[in-house]
Amino acid sequence: MSAALDELLKRTQARSKQMIQHLQAQGVYEESLLELMATLPRHEFVEPAFSHLAYSPTPLPIGRNQTISQPSTVAIMTQWLLQYARLGRVLEVGTGSGYQTCLLAHFFNKVHTIERQKSLYVQAQARLKSMSIKNVEFLHGDGHLGWPQKIQMDAIIVTAMASKVPAALTDMLKEGGILIMPIADDVPTIGCWRRVGSKWKRLEAAPAQFVPLLEGKIDA
Repeated sequence: MSAALDELLKRTQARSKQMIQHLQAQGVYEESLLELMATLPRHEFVEPAFSHLAYSPTPLPIGRNQTISQPSTVAIMTQWLLQYARLGRVLEVGTGSGYQTCLLAHFFNKVHTIERQKSLYVQAQARLKSMSIKNVEFLHGDGHLGWPQKIQMDAIIVTAMASKVPAALTDMLKEGGILIMPIADDVPTIGCWRRVGSKWKRLEAAPAQFVPLLEGKIDA
């Protein structure tokens, strides 16, 4: 641990400090990410009734039968992006509470994020605006369809599980781009792949549980 991170943790609330120590035990080593997660108010991204559990190692409800992933899952996915991706333009499928979006916005030049649930889309947009985050473009839409303007992405991160990657997403990923996505298999796994021509090179994998990636959008 660097002196800067050690000093930051001394000034951090106990629950946040405990979360960071757990992340380190889970193999999260990227200090810029640990520093950001130590200071980001995770309790503001969950339902108020669960705010006291926001820093615990568990998924939590955010409304509309959706969850915010446990801190270690979010951190490992973000660390993979920092390790392998060009930090230019990233597409996030499944905005949810906006917590992962917020992390991405601190590292990527531009974040495009899609949420199918109108109420979550509105809440996340307001939440990040209140934090003065300005490099995120939000869309209320169907993640299976990708971004309406066919922009080429340096990375795509999908925060819901499917049995296969939607073709609209693979078409938007640059050569050499990074895809992170949970795949429903015998053992549900989140993987990290690099696009190499028409093939995919798997770089990382870890067991994980996510809500399913559903088609369509909900206007309520």
